[in-house]
This record gives sequence, structure tokens and C-alpha cells, in this order.
Amino acid sequence: MRLRSMALRAGGFGLALLLPATLQAQYGLAARASTLGIGAELSYRANRLIGVRIGGNYLKFSRDATIENIDYHLTPRFESGSAILDLFPMGGAFHISGGLLINHNEGRMVARLSQSIEIGGTTYTPAQIGALIGTVDFRKTAPYLGLGLAGRGNVAVLLDLGVGFTGTPRVGLVGQTPLTGSAKAQFDADVAQEQAQIRAEVDGKSYLKYHPVVSLGLKIGF
Repeated sequence: MRLRSMALRAGGFGLALLLPATLQAQYGLAARASTLGIGAELSYRANRLIGVRIGGNYLKFSRDATIENIDYHLTPRFESGSAILDLFPMGGAFHISGGLLINHNEGRMVARLSQSIEIGGTTYTPAQIGALIGTVDFRKTAPYLGLGLAGRGNVAVLLDLGVGFTGTPRVGLVGQTPLTGSAKAQFDADVAQEQAQIRAEVDGKSYLKYHPVVSLGLKIGF
């Protein structure tokens, strides 16, 4: 009798492994905080081994920084979407992920003109500069690879670690000036040189091609 009970349990366990996806499927709605911003995510775990999810993130903030000896006020804006496939090799919470980031991250930087600054090797007073504005953006799609933990309970904590291959940031710089004639032509040339110097500095930092992703979330399953 005891052997028969054990056999029934083993058979039940084996049957659970073979159940169709529709009997084990679970939808989930999650809130996340990550290095991509604050976001929400809809997931569907088709069975023990495979799941998919789509999400969106947003975050905007500001900070000051010095770039090429010029003080800027920076306003980064993180805005992205994601489509991720999760593989659960052991059928539990651990998963390996791959997918695509829809990357609309960008930034704006405005030079502080409280004192004379050097642009492209020439020093200009605040009165000679109307504005000096920079932009930063990325290619719009980026592959993503990562790993993480995602439970199947009705309420589960989510953890993901990964990287988005976003490529080298694209930098632009535009200057405005009340100067005219040859002085304006020199100013425009200096702005172009300053832009080239910033781009060279960015291109020389290979780690800027990757966006590290650390994400913590809470999922409601149904």
C-alpha cells in the first residue's frame, strides 16, 4: 500500500511536468524600479519553461556636470519599452532572458554662461554667447541579455540583472551668438570643433555602448 502511494505521487509529479501549457499558464502585472526608470510590465508564463513579457519605463531628472571644461546643466530622460523572452531551464524562478529594448533615451545639456568659457580653443564672454546647447541620444533599438528570478505565486518579487547593447551615444552641439560676420564664422567653427572633441571623448569610452540593467519589481499573478 505504501509503495502504491509512492508510485501514485511519482506519477502525479511526472504528469505535472507534461501538462499542457494552457493548464499551467499564468499572466502577471508588475511594477518595476530599475536603471531604465520607473515602469510597468505585463508578463505571460506559458508553462514551466517559457515566458514572455512586455513593458515600458520612464524617468526624467537633472544634474550639473563639467564636460571639456564647460559647466552644463544636464536633463537626461529615460523612455524605453521592452519585449523579452524568458527561459526557465530548471522550471523554477531562475530564468535567462533575451529580447529587444525600444530605446528613446535622450538627454539635453545647456551650458551655464555665468563666466567666460573656452569653446574650441577660443575664449568667449557670456555676452558673446547666446546659448550653447548639446543633445545626446541613441539608436532606437538595442538587443538585451540578462538573467533573473521571477516567482509564480499570486504575489512575487522580481529581480533582473542584464545589459542593453545600446551602442555609442550620439552627441550634437549647437551654439547661438549675437556675433556677426567673420566673428560669427569663427564662433561656428569653434562650436564644431568643441562638438568633435566631445564626440572623440565619448567614442573613447567603450563602456558607454552598454546600458546596465538592474531591476527590482513586484508582480501580481492571475
